[in-house]
Order: sequence, then structure tokens, then C-alpha cells
Amino acid sequence: MITHRVSNQEQGQALAAELFVAASNQSPQHPVGLATGNTMSGVYQQLVASEFKPRFAHAFALDEYHGISPTSKNSYLNELKDKFAGPLSWQGELHAPGQGKYATESGNSDFESGLRELGPVSVQLLGIGVNGHIAFNEPGSDFESRTRKVALQEETMRSNAIYFDDPATVPTHANTQGLATIRQAEMLLLLVFGEHKKQALLKSLQSPDQTTPLAALIDHKNLVLVTDLVI
Repeated sequence: MITHRVSNQEQGQALAAELFVAASNQSPQHPVGLATGNTMSGVYQQLVASEFKPRFAHAFALDEYHGISPTSKNSYLNELKDKFAGPLSWQGELHAPGQGKYATESGNSDFESGLRELGPVSVQLLGIGVNGHIAFNEPGSDFESRTRKVALQEETMRSNAIYFDDPATVPTHANTQGLATIRQAEMLLLLVFGEHKKQALLKSLQSPDQTTPLAALIDHKNLVLVTDLVI
């Protein structure tokens, strides 16, 4: 693992944007892997500010709430359109598990097939949850897991409730890339900022086991950590 320690989140997002551009331009024939959330929004803003012109034709989302409308403000697909595709004037195809052509009984299997056909992903953006989850792979997830429907843990739903007008409407399930699926990317770009994430990161690095999903990725040949934490 390569670690870049930065002074603050904004500096880290700027560095992540630079690394993302370099990796995607090195393999423009391959898709990229996108993530959502406040940290990633800052990365996308940096891409826009740098006038980045994507050369890839496909992008795969890490995860998506199960059964949510693609036009909902809480849909990750909608978020990626609003914060990535639209601002960058990117006309490629966004793939999200459980959405569009993947909203079928065989959708998650078809999503895996799409990754195999178009991949490998050149660079996959990643974050880590306060309980250590990667995408929606909660603690205890099989390290060989593939794209699938999962039940969300209470802590994850509480963390996500701030984005919903009514906390009672927070989805209880999601579709997510599995840990083995994520591991296929040529580069994993992991962004971890803030003291509230420190415990999860330290546990993953110092005591990796089945309860720390990051342990499934720690031996990846090109895992890059950008953080403002002292570890």
C-alpha cells in the first residue's frame, strides 16, 4: 500500500483528483469506478476545476440503494449524474447495480458480466464507513463476494439518515459490488479523512480480519491511501 498523508481533506481531494486523472488517462480504453458521498463530491469538484476531459466511455458505480428511483435525490446514480457526468459534460455510460438494465432478477450477475466485458476498471474510488464498510460490504462480508443485494446494518442506516427528509424512508437494502469485484480494479484509490474514520481505518490496518472488509483489499498490488490521519 502506498500512503499519501495530507494536511486536510481539501488537499487530499485535490491529490485524489490528480491521481484519478493520471490513472484513467493511462488506460482510457478501460472504465473507471466511481463512488458517492461528501468526500467524493469534493474530488469531482476538483476534476471540474481542472477542466478534466474524460476519455473513457464507461463508468461503474460501487453501489446503489435497492429499489430506489433513479431520479430520487438520494439515488447514487442520480448523484453521479449531477456531480460527475453533468459538470464534466461526459457523455459516456454510467452503470449502477440494480438500476436501468440491471434492475432485473439477473441484474447483479449482468453487472458482473459488464465489468468483465468492459474491464478491468482502471481506477476505483473508495471510502470507508465508520464501521469499516467498503461500498455496502458490511463487516463480516465474504472476502470473495461479488455484486449482490445486501441488508444494511443499523449503524450504516443511521449514518445515511441525514440525507433523507424522513429517516424512516432510509432503504434497508442495497446492491453493491463485492469485495472480490472491487479487487479486480487496476488501482484502488482509498480516501479516508477525519478523526471519526480513524478507528475503522486503524482496526483494518492493525487487526485485519473478517470484520474489517478493507482486509480483503490490503494486499492489492496498487492500493493507494490518501488520508489526513496519523496512522
